[in-house]
Amino acid sequence: MALNRACLDRVFAAPEPFLVTRAAVRAFAAAIGDPNPLYHDPVAARAAGHPDLLAPPTFAALVAGEAYWQLLTDPEFGLPPEGAVHLAQWFGFERALRAGDELAAETVPETMDRQAGRDRVVFRTTIDDARGGRVATVRTTLLGPAPGPG
Repeated sequence: MALNRACLDRVFAAPEPFLVTRAAVRAFAAAIGDPNPLYHDPVAARAAGHPDLLAPPTFAALVAGEAYWQLLTDPEFGLPPEGAVHLAQWFGFERALRAGDELAAETVPETMDRQAGRDRVVFRTTIDDARGGRVATVRTTLLGPAPGPG
C-alpha cells in the first residue's frame, strides 16, 4: 500500500495529554545515560532557576510519539510502522520540558515522496502546554518498509 496523499496536512492528535512526571524524566535520563542533576534532583533544578526537574531534550520524542503513533496506525495513511526506518529527527524548543507539564501533541504529515524505492514521509509534531503555549516542535522523517519480493 502506498502513502495516501489525502493525509497531507491532516492533523493527528495524541488521544490524551502527556503528563511529564519526575519518575519518567529520571527513567529517560537514566536510559540515555545522562547523569545531569537537573534531570534527577529537583533541588538542583530549583537552584538553577527551574520550577522542577528538566527533561532531557530528546524526551520530546516520547511526547511527539503519542501523536505520530495515531498517524502511523491509521489504516488510511498507508505506511505501516512495522519495518519503517527512522531517518531523522529535529527538535526546536520554546522552552524546556519539565516535570509537572501536561502536554498536548499534534502531528501533521508535511511531505510524502519516494527514496531508494521506498515511501518517505516528513511530519511535524507540535507540543503545547495546558495553557496552549508552544513548548516544542519536532520534525521526524520516516522511510517506509522495504518492498517485498516480487
